[in-house]
Amino acid sequence: GAFYIYADCTPFHADARRFTFGVLLDKAGVAATPGTDFGSNSTGRFVRFAYTRAMGEIEEGVDRIRRACAGR
Repeated sequence: GAFYIYADCTPFHADARRFTFGVLLDKAGVAATPGTDFGSNSTGRFVRFAYTRAMGEIEEGVDRIRRACAGR
């Protein structure tokens, strides 16, 4: 099995690649992969998160993402 979330990021940014690197990585310090790395059918609006870390680290990452998106 895989441990991934493939999420629509358009409520926060129209471009998954810019959202992934400009918001998630630069502002939140959270690594994710833009959907454009997984095909071509509307993938520019999705990001993929792997949740393979300890629960406390996942909770910290979610909190960082929440703070970064609230500041947009």
